[in-house]
Amino acid sequence: MRDDQPGAIHKFRIAARRLRSALTTYRPLFQAGSVDPLRDELRWLGRTLGSARDAQVLRERLDELLDSQPPELVLGPVASRIDGDLTYAYRDGRERSLALLESERYFRLLDSLDDLVESPPLLPEAGQPASEVLPRLLARDTKRLRRAVRAAKAADHPDQRDPALHEARKKAKRLRYAADSTVPVLGKRAEKLSAAAKRVQNALGLHQDAIVARRRLREYAVQAHLAGENGFTFGRLHALEEWRAEEARQAFRKAWKKTPRRRIRRWVTE
Repeated sequence: MRDDQPGAIHKFRIAARRLRSALTTYRPLFQAGSVDPLRDELRWLGRTLGSARDAQVLRERLDELLDSQPPELVLGPVASRIDGDLTYAYRDGRERSLALLESERYFRLLDSLDDLVESPPLLPEAGQPASEVLPRLLARDTKRLRRAVRAAKAADHPDQRDPALHEARKKAKRLRYAADSTVPVLGKRAEKLSAAAKRVQNALGLHQDAIVARRRLREYAVQAHLAGENGFTFGRLHALEEWRAEEARQAFRKAWKKTPRRRIRRWVTE
């Protein structure tokens, strides 16, 4: 993860996420509780790696939004406040990511992954034909996604709806990764399921990005007020992010309508 390797942290984080997602999807094939500690360590790895990337993405998002505003509507040192805070957050996150790679905990995680590959604690069901086992696993992840979407639809207030949509996004991502892993066996139907889950994930990802941006913009507005600055522009950007969130929710509803509704176990094997 040197400076001459753009996106290295992001790629590393995705790899950790895919590993953890695979262990979650295929957990029914392992002895009870055997992979849970490894999943917890992969969660820790992903979260530590994520802080730098999250700050980078948020800075690019807010800088782009600010650049699109008429100059007369940018009041006060808005850009310097955003860039100063998020540049520091990125550097701090990157330093912690690099320190992680030298930590004893990280090397223990690598050892645990090696042990899992060398001697996986599998149950007898893992020996059944993949064409029979994989559709059942996909059906489990699909059911979890549908349950999360129902919970989001049932939420009456943004304080409940937004976290529910974020949870649905995580379930869509898991289904996407699970479907990707079954393509060598299940073929085009698995590819279609992955593509549908990705559309849902992307729409809800845009929604979550807007939620995070609004939260940070409110903090900046408070800081500007306490410093005697004009907080008008932060309020304007906050309103624009509200609009972006609504656009993302509409995109999610469209994507969800295109998600396969039939029994997944039967659909992917037809």
